[in-house]
Amino acid sequence: MRYTQYKGVVEREYKKSLRKIMHELCVVEGLDAVEGAMRLGVAKTIFEYWRNFYRYDDNQRLFDEKVRELDKLHFLYVNEGEKKILQEPLKHSGEASLDGFKEQVGKIGAYYRQVQAESGGLAVEASNLPLFEFVEELLHRYEAGELLEEVAKNSASGKKG
Repeated sequence: MRYTQYKGVVEREYKKSLRKIMHELCVVEGLDAVEGAMRLGVAKTIFEYWRNFYRYDDNQRLFDEKVRELDKLHFLYVNEGEKKILQEPLKHSGEASLDGFKEQVGKIGAYYRQVQAESGGLAVEASNLPLFEFVEELLHRYEAGELLEEVAKNSASGKKG
């Protein structure tokens, strides 16, 4: 018999769609391939085929769950108002100061985040995002005094060596 013929036999016996049957066996009851195949009365390879087809293998379900979480985060990010930041005029446009630099880095970082979110990371411009995120992180570390501590620690240890 073929997979579709086995499918028809199992669906008639359980009076449910194969997807629902496989969900009950793999997700609800947590049966492995041998136990599930024995329960349905089919070969283990057929059960494994159906489990993979409906994505009820443990690794597949975990992967799908993580993808859904990422999609949810993507949706939240796109809707959190980054476009407002891009449309606001620069406050420090006519000066060369740390505040102006910080503002410009934040604005261009927001732009690249938007490009990455809208393209799903496939736009060539999106490859610039890690650079600007790194610069933003350095600015935050500078303002918090962490860079000064690191410089002091490394210069002190450099003199010893």
